[in-house]
Amino acid sequence: MKPVPLELKAAFCSVFVAALVVTGTLEAALLVRSGIEGTRNTAATTATPAIQPAMVTAGAKLFALNCSHCHADDATGDEGPDLHGLTKSDERIKAIIANGIKGEMPSFKKKLGEADEAALVGFLRSLR
Repeated sequence: MKPVPLELKAAFCSVFVAALVVTGTLEAALLVRSGIEGTRNTAATTATPAIQPAMVTAGAKLFALNCSHCHADDATGDEGPDLHGLTKSDERIKAIIANGIKGEMPSFKKKLGEADEAALVGFLRSLR
């Protein structure tokens, strides 16, 4: 049997090391991605307190008076987006209600207080 040339051994080792590096990089990327998704899922789950019926009722009234003309009576969206199944945190939703979105949604800071914002969030969380 002939001995394997040194160049062939070096090429084989290079391919093997490259495969290990690529595999390790892909595994690290998958771990990072699963960690990010887990954090997102946990944040969405833990940021939502128990929905209180009185809050939902108050929020539904506020929604009908302030939001339904853009988001439709059933919150499925019209001029504004569908509000069912929101994944934003309660604090982010309150900030959007208070500050609006430039060029898309007006600010309700002067019209609605913190209790009103909380009631609206309760109503939005009740939507399925």
